[in-house]
Amino acid sequence: MDEVAALMMYYGKIFRSTETTEQISKHSEHEIKHRILETQLARLGAILLIIGFVIQIIGNAINIKI
Repeated sequence: MDEVAALMMYYGKIFRSTETTEQISKHSEHEIKHRILETQLARLGAILLIIGFVIQIIGNAINIKI
């Protein structure tokens, strides 16, 4: 459930292509670079959240077996 929520929160930024970023920007080079960086950080954040949630699931599964 948490993984799905993390992906939904970042959906607009994670799946945004560079071409889309360039089109929605006002053709300012600085703005385009900023939006691309923002997208990359959102992707990294979502990946880290998912890894963290998976580690929690594994930890809970190990504790249940013991």
